[in-house]
Amino acid sequence: MSVLRLLLVLGALLALSAGNVGAEDEIQIGRDAQGRLKVRVGFALPFVLPVSPFPGIAGYATGALGFHSAVSDEPANDFYVVSTDADFRLVLVAKDPGMEVWNDSGSGFMAVGDSFYVGVAPFDTHPVWNLPAGAPGGSYALTLKLRDLNGIYPESDPFVVSFTPEPSPVVSITFRASGAVLISWTLPADGWVLQQAPTLTGGAAVWTAIPPPYDLTATEASTTLSATGPASFFRLRKP
Repeated sequence: MSVLRLLLVLGALLALSAGNVGAEDEIQIGRDAQGRLKVRVGFALPFVLPVSPFPGIAGYATGALGFHSAVSDEPANDFYVVSTDADFRLVLVAKDPGMEVWNDSGSGFMAVGDSFYVGVAPFDTHPVWNLPAGAPGGSYALTLKLRDLNGIYPESDPFVVSFTPEPSPVVSITFRASGAVLISWTLPADGWVLQQAPTLTGGAAVWTAIPPPYDLTATEASTTLSATGPASFFRLRKP
């Protein structure tokens, strides 16, 4: 296994263990009563991509969003489990400029027409979705379809999954008459930690975390610190 492939696998496992995937953050694969493949997207689009947690993968990325085979029949929804004799591949049909998904070997981005190994049911497959650069608020889409190499099912209709980069929180500093300073930043800011350094000169900045808990409102997080003593510099960082 290549080093990059190992990083992708470990990164996906870390994302899963962090609790980023639940019943709502998955793409379920099943079939209808006529034997046609059905794809059910169980989350709101565009999906918010966090800052990449993977070494060597820039921008925004996640391995937490996965494809899962249906686990039980749902006749009321015309949604049924797929045959264990089928052998599936995920095919990239089109992609917006800048939006990428890594191939199943971890060697690079999928090109249009490439396929990603899914295999036989039951499966739980987690590609690494990657937006190397993008503007918060923008939407970047991939068009995909499922192919059964064994021909039990015809190809699925193309389906679109769109993504948007996680917005970076905006930091504000307010001095109080009491000799304190209020450091606040906009939400959402999951996983961001406030840090403090005494200097930024000469490349000698040593950042120390000011850990949670923070004071929370509906729109921002904040903490109040003493304004006495030497100068300090603050930043938000996502480990």
